[in-house]
Amino acid sequence: MFRKLAWFSVVLIGVVCVTAVLVRAAGAETVTVNVVQVLASNEGGDYVDPALGALGRRLKKTYPYRNYKKVGSSSQSSGVGGQLQFSLHGGMLLTLQVKSFKASVVSMLAVVTRGRKSLLTTNLTVASGRTVIIGVPVGTNRLILAITPYVK
Repeated sequence: MFRKLAWFSVVLIGVVCVTAVLVRAAGAETVTVNVVQVLASNEGGDYVDPALGALGRRLKKTYPYRNYKKVGSSSQSSGVGGQLQFSLHGGMLLTLQVKSFKASVVSMLAVVTRGRKSLLTTNLTVASGRTVIIGVPVGTNRLILAITPYVK
């Protein structure tokens, strides 16, 4: 009797674990991507937009500019194979093609265009909740994009 109960408990625990994995996999069908736009320039005095918080300090260490001003922020969601488009400062467009997400790591193709001209094409691989930073020139300034995916 005890062996049957122990065996039943092992099987039940196995079923619960497999169910939890399947529920997690089924729930991980979408990724929400947040894009923060920052205009970096050398015009004027030193300034980091307080709305940037810790991101502003990170940018100051990474990019050699004096001013960092938040000029936009938006989020969109998609599944694997989906395409997200973000209107950017200066009439540009960011297109993200969600290629895959495994173990909360998201792979995307990022393309920044102005009109029909491609300014940047790159593959991004980033863990859910982590931020990757890319930048494109805007005259003598730089538009910096902080891209953060969240797997749900």
